[in-house]
Amino acid sequence: MWTAGLKAAAVAVAVVASASAAEARLTVCNRVSEPVKVALGVEEGDGWRSRGWWHIAPGECRALLDTDLKLLEYYLRAEPEEPGTGWGGDFPFCIDDKDFEIGGDTDCEARGHRTAGFFLLSTDGASSMTHNLTD
Repeated sequence: MWTAGLKAAAVAVAVVASASAAEARLTVCNRVSEPVKVALGVEEGDGWRSRGWWHIAPGECRALLDTDLKLLEYYLRAEPEEPGTGWGGDFPFCIDDKDFEIGGDTDCEARGHRTAGFFLLSTDGASSMTHNLTD
């Protein structure tokens, strides 16, 4: 049976654990007036991998990774939920219209995906960072 003291200790441990996890991650905040979807590209092992979509409402933030950032570079792409302009870049990765996780960044169309440009997000060695999407 849980006593009041044990419950308080368990809650304190849970708060400390979640606080440290909350501090170490890659977070994207939507600072525009429309919902967006975000995709992430990373180098894993000896290859590239892309995954998405994280859906973020206006004014909200979402953690794409909730562990310490180990890489110096991550790649992001964001698109509005409704067709329109988005945030892309010069680094091509494979994406799909629906939620996806794709290994490799070449021959996207031949493998049933499409190619889209991602932009570089440099961590400068930080273990945690937040990126704001703005107009």
